[in-house]
Amino acid sequence: MSKKVTITLTVQASALYGLDDPTKTEVESKCELTDDNSGTSSNGIEDFTSQVYVDHDVKWEGEVKYPDGVDKDYSIAIYSIDYNSNVNNNVNFFDESIISGGNSRNATVKKKVKDDSSLVNKIDDYTINFRIFKTADDYKAFSVDPKLQANPK
Repeated sequence: MSKKVTITLTVQASALYGLDDPTKTEVESKCELTDDNSGTSSNGIEDFTSQVYVDHDVKWEGEVKYPDGVDKDYSIAIYSIDYNSNVNNNVNFFDESIISGGNSRNATVKKKVKDDSSLVNKIDDYTINFRIFKTADDYKAFSVDPKLQANPK
């Protein structure tokens, strides 16, 4: 069954925001990815793969892990999705290599997968660039690198 897919990045915002110059491993340890289409991972965020569909929308959104606790004053903004051109055999599922979100504290990104049946069963290794906002002018930027797999429309 083909449909639009929403991918959610959940971040331990206060913990990650408090780290000075964190490593990729430290960033990933404070983040979790889920989607509404049985996305799976065998080894954390780097291997998290969302099943998406040709000619259907994909939406990325961010949220804090503890909205009523230590993260209550923070927000997550997805400010871009970048195609990783340096990965061997990587396939870009979208018309551009950088899909921009917004600059608001709760920005999301939404884009339709190309209407191209040759994408089916291919993998798009990409980067989610996100910001943790503490106030409107006080934020830090981070990124994680999951994957998409294309399915027929």
